[in-house]
Amino acid sequence: MSKLISLAEAKVGDRYTIAKLICSNTQQLLGMGLAPGAVITILDRSDSGAVMVALDSQRFCLNHELAQNILLKALPGVNLRTAPVGTRLRIIGYAPTHPSYKRKLLAMGLTPGTEVEVIRHAPLGDPTDIKVRGFHLTLRKDEADALKVSLL
Repeated sequence: MSKLISLAEAKVGDRYTIAKLICSNTQQLLGMGLAPGAVITILDRSDSGAVMVALDSQRFCLNHELAQNILLKALPGVNLRTAPVGTRLRIIGYAPTHPSYKRKLLAMGLTPGTEVEVIRHAPLGDPTDIKVRGFHLTLRKDEADALKVSLL
């Protein structure tokens, strides 16, 4: 079994499954949809320790004390370059280590929420051919790595 961490320790940009709620406000959290089994993405963290999370199309900001009482299990990462041919993925954001590619990717129509399908990988892994919005697009390794994706 993988190690559980609190929401207060979660890394910005990563996706997690809520494993357990260990606070007195469980009814409030359940009403918001933050229940065991829900998949969340960490959007931001403030200096005070508050955490902003995404659950489907909803956004929530939770204070540090509450975030410490929500236990998470990390989801395995998905990479556009290593996804099998035929895999359908959804773009969930951009890697913070590749800010120079963000404008280029946005111009190509690779916006968060967009669905893509892996069509083929070149023999040496570069480039990767994807189908997005009805057309084919070929991405180099650095461009593909700049996209954060999740399975549909």
